[in-house]
Amino acid sequence: MLTTLLAPPSLLLRGAARRSVRPVLSAAKLGSLLDVCESYDCLLLDQFGVIHDGTTAYDGAVSAVSELQRRGKKIVIISNSSRRRGDTVARLRQMGFAISDDDVVTSGDLVFEGLRAGVDAPRPPFDGLGMRCFVFGNGADDEQYVRDAGRVAAPVESADFILARGLFSMLGAGPDLLRQPSADYTAEAEAKVLAAAMARTPGGLPLLVANPDLTRPDGNDSPMPGRLAQRYLELGAADIRLVGKPHPLIYEACRARLAASGIEGGRIAAVGDSLHHDVLGASDNGVDSVFICGGVHCAELGVAQAQAETPEQAKLDALLDGFAAEHGGVRPTHTLAGFCE
Repeated sequence: MLTTLLAPPSLLLRGAARRSVRPVLSAAKLGSLLDVCESYDCLLLDQFGVIHDGTTAYDGAVSAVSELQRRGKKIVIISNSSRRRGDTVARLRQMGFAISDDDVVTSGDLVFEGLRAGVDAPRPPFDGLGMRCFVFGNGADDEQYVRDAGRVAAPVESADFILARGLFSMLGAGPDLLRQPSADYTAEAEAKVLAAAMARTPGGLPLLVANPDLTRPDGNDSPMPGRLAQRYLELGAADIRLVGKPHPLIYEACRARLAASGIEGGRIAAVGDSLHHDVLGASDNGVDSVFICGGVHCAELGVAQAQAETPEQAKLDALLDGFAAEHGGVRPTHTLAGFCE
């Protein structure tokens, strides 16, 4: 089945129609997130590049989350992390955030649960994948992740699909099905795997991406699964399945979480630092957005990362105007220098 795709970097989930965008003519600039919080019942918070750098909370982020919670706002961490949500919850608590298990939705957890549902009657985008997968991994928990999801790592020559969780290691490069040690990722090895996957069947093997990010939160041009999806597409791949922002499944999961909390139909804003993932995803899925300037676009805006530094108006206008021109007029509902009170 052909994956529904737009020109990169906008890759859409297979089988999901793109929802109508809600262009905003001018983004309201904020001095503080608290200036706008009373307009919303729930905030969907990105994590990397917004509230922490992967190991340390940004200045003011813990107190800002605490104040929002004190004001009765529902906080849901919505992340393109390829790991299960327990890892995210533990990391956030260690940094000082008062987050419960029900406050986190990760693309990696959605992929895990979708795969674990089994091969007999899975729902899209996990249908028709088979049992054996070649894994581009994060180098941390790939073996356990695949095993607990009920799948088997396999060489690309015998795999049913490819799973992309990260571009740090590869699982499935071993000599046979019984011996599949993890190997280091290299661009050369990736090229060979993708070429072999394309040769297996017309349109190539299905590619399931558990983290569709294009760039790392630090803005470095290091390998990311979203880029792998683009490269596979350029080879002629016809079945690419992306889970995570800006695609619908993760927002559907958030809405289900909110409904279970008794705030179905509430006023929602997504807070994030990526125009292509957070802002576009919010617009495509019917929620407002708060764009954080000091994240992945900090270099384009000429500001220090995570310093709540207000960019020059001309640079901000140029960035937002260029993005809107490429994405049907989509703009953030609000802009904010950094996530703090």
